[in-house]
Amino acid sequence: MSDITEAQAVADLVQKPFVEDVRGIPVIFTPLGNGQWNASLQESLLAAPLRKKGEIHIHDVDSFIAVTKKQGSLTNTNIYLDVDYAKNKVKATAVFNDHADGEAAGWRDYRAEFNPRITEEWTRWNGSHKKPLSQVEFAQFLETNLSDIASPTGSGLPTSSDVLTFVTNLTEIRNVKYGSGVNLQNGMVQLQFTEEGDSATKGNLEIFKEFAIGVCPFFGGSAYQVKAFLRYRIDRNSGQIVFWYELQRADKTIEDAAKEVIEKIKTETGLPVIFGSV
Repeated sequence: MSDITEAQAVADLVQKPFVEDVRGIPVIFTPLGNGQWNASLQESLLAAPLRKKGEIHIHDVDSFIAVTKKQGSLTNTNIYLDVDYAKNKVKATAVFNDHADGEAAGWRDYRAEFNPRITEEWTRWNGSHKKPLSQVEFAQFLETNLSDIASPTGSGLPTSSDVLTFVTNLTEIRNVKYGSGVNLQNGMVQLQFTEEGDSATKGNLEIFKEFAIGVCPFFGGSAYQVKAFLRYRIDRNSGQIVFWYELQRADKTIEDAAKEVIEKIKTETGLPVIFGSV
């Protein structure tokens, strides 16, 4: 037998939803029956939210600084830096409604997050670091990325023109067997080779021991010079050769680029910076 009385049943039938204003927010009350009501906050019915909230995802440091300076204030904004150089991780989070000075409480739900984007150039060079490539593959890789070769005046490092000459020689020298290498006084290495076939013509290929690239690790950031050692290995049985390069302290380059970004954020925002995460 139902506990609902006839009077209650009639009352339920005549009840209708209604809207009340609770501290500036519309609240819709909907009857559930048996004297029960459901209350639903409807801030979306207002012309504008009562306060700012949300999360902004930003990919370059200048945009992060611009947004932070516009939305933040010294009274309730903190910037948190979550950094792990070994993992190439640099994340900056500006909380615009943070707890202020350890006293006033903040909602902490309005923030901007900055994760630097790795450039395509850095991805290419770092991705092929220590990766053995055939003669043709290595020539193609260098030719594709020739514009990244850096040779500061007086460094003695190969210029982009020198690398192009090397690439041309690698492309033209085909079907050969390589022999031993000889270190030259000019810092180059001379590799002896013998062309396959009846003529068995012999020749030499000069390669440089090291070179340098100039690339920006982070999108919109500064360019850095990174040295690379050129390596090779000759199969004594087949006479075939493979090449690779080894970037020198690529992790240190990321660290320097990250420190530059951090210093720029600290200097240009003027806001409190905390090393940690939220």
